[in-house]
Amino acid sequence: MVERAGSDPTTRGVRVGNFSGFYGDRLDSIDELLTAGVDYLTGDYLAELTMLILRKNQKAGRPGYAAGFLGQLRPVLARIAASKTKVVCNAGGLDPLGCAEAVRELCREQGLSLNVTAISGDDVLPQLSALQPELLRNLDTGEALVVAPERVLTTNAYLGAWPIVEALERGADIVICPRVTDASLVIGPAAFHFGWKATDFDRLAGALWAGHAIECGGQVTGGNYSFFSEHEPLGIPPMPIAEIFDDGSAVLTKSVADQGCLTVDTVKAQLLYEVGGPLYHNPDVVGDLRTVQVSDAGDGAVRISRAVGYAPTSTAKLSICYDSGYRNSFTIGLTGSHIPEKIAWLRHQVDQVLTGADRFDGYRWTVIGPADSGGSLAEATAWVVITARSPDADAVGRRAFSGAITQLGISSIPGCYFVGSPSSEKSTAVQWPCLIEKSRVVARVHPQDAEPFDVAWPELAYELTVEDPPDDPPPAFEDELVQVELGRYFGTRSGDKAGLANVGVWARDPESYAWIRSYLTPSRFKQLVAEAAALPVQRYELPGILGLNFVVNGFLEDGTASSIAIDTQAKGLGEYLGSRVIELPAHLASRGDI
Repeated sequence: MVERAGSDPTTRGVRVGNFSGFYGDRLDSIDELLTAGVDYLTGDYLAELTMLILRKNQKAGRPGYAAGFLGQLRPVLARIAASKTKVVCNAGGLDPLGCAEAVRELCREQGLSLNVTAISGDDVLPQLSALQPELLRNLDTGEALVVAPERVLTTNAYLGAWPIVEALERGADIVICPRVTDASLVIGPAAFHFGWKATDFDRLAGALWAGHAIECGGQVTGGNYSFFSEHEPLGIPPMPIAEIFDDGSAVLTKSVADQGCLTVDTVKAQLLYEVGGPLYHNPDVVGDLRTVQVSDAGDGAVRISRAVGYAPTSTAKLSICYDSGYRNSFTIGLTGSHIPEKIAWLRHQVDQVLTGADRFDGYRWTVIGPADSGGSLAEATAWVVITARSPDADAVGRRAFSGAITQLGISSIPGCYFVGSPSSEKSTAVQWPCLIEKSRVVARVHPQDAEPFDVAWPELAYELTVEDPPDDPPPAFEDELVQVELGRYFGTRSGDKAGLANVGVWARDPESYAWIRSYLTPSRFKQLVAEAAALPVQRYELPGILGLNFVVNGFLEDGTASSIAIDTQAKGLGEYLGSRVIELPAHLASRGDI
């Protein structure tokens, strides 16, 4: 056992800095956080799409872990050792033991003595044939999984924080995780530091929200922020730090004080990112987003407090990814006048040369622009992106798809040009979110110089009983209405989860929240976002952060790895909603751009 940091853990917070929000994040972020001073460095690499990429790497003889982590670690490893800062990350991907051994080799090269521990147990692919299709129902659609076993690429359960706690208890300096929930990377260090129990649900929920706030790195310090224009140029937002306290509250700061932007609004935006209903299910705790309070803590810091947590369920999320075919895209430039007529002629021609179109199971034309047909050359230009998907590689391959379109080059619309060269097909995969009983998932800790051991799930009463808050009647607004863009007065943030898109909307004062709550119903959302008109839309109210969350089922079809949408992760959907014109009561609009 090792001694927990801090002489008085009841008053001193534990500082956790996140250096990676995705596989490909900034290379200098660890150095930046070490300079700021943290107790733990966490790194999140594993978007759902990343697991598919890592499986492709394995099939090609490359590492099944986030090899880029080693490049981030190499120049700062000596600083990490000297400062006794611990590292917890999920760079292990599909091969956490291989990643841990690569880190150990890096330590040996630099003459450093660091305890590198790996965690495994998320991969349940060997069990797949024993699991009945009806037990693996899609969380979003309710469909039973019916797929040939040989088509399945990855089957990973989301582990929780307690294996991380066990690794730290046994002296780990660097913990290499596989698929764990993003927030577990933060919950684990906090639970270890303060000695929390598995039944400290409110504390665990507080760390859950702190982890969710910082897991995407710069997205909470100014990146992807809808009110960015209210500030001076933000440059490259720095990395976030969460100082978590024993009661579960946290204070967020930036690694570089005079860069980026960390405000109540940037934190609310991130809390709304990629969530569903108000109950946020983690394998160790269920957090209730309706209770969370976000407040200004002064000096560029923001406090998250009043979290309420509940006992988790007896299941863990299971993400299955299976092969679904191939897709390809080709982009053509359109310039000047008669854009609709050019598109019509072009489409007639393309339909004639695509001889494999009868084998498509997805086909879409997306027109981007023009911004101004009477403006500059760039402003008067539009691009049409033609995307097709098929279970047959030949149908969307270079010869039958992109090459076939290319042959129209000098026999087509006036001013025709191609954006890039014809490309070959790329494989696609379906992302299938479902649940698995925790009893089927066994986490294992692999210490550096000891035998591996299993970590059992905590023995808890898995009953989720939640009381809904009272439903306040909608307020009456009787003054004149004025037309404004929604995003001038309300923040937005959107993202993806498998085939779902979520759009969070938040207000900046209680009266504006009362109005947007009464105005922006699911049916109104469908009116403003035409692409969602025929899809199921659920709305969830989050009064603690003055927010609403809209979940659009099927917006991304079967997920980003197979979608033929132009924005396969729905990143721009929130900004699109913010640009829609609404009718706002004049007394709210008179406050200016709040």
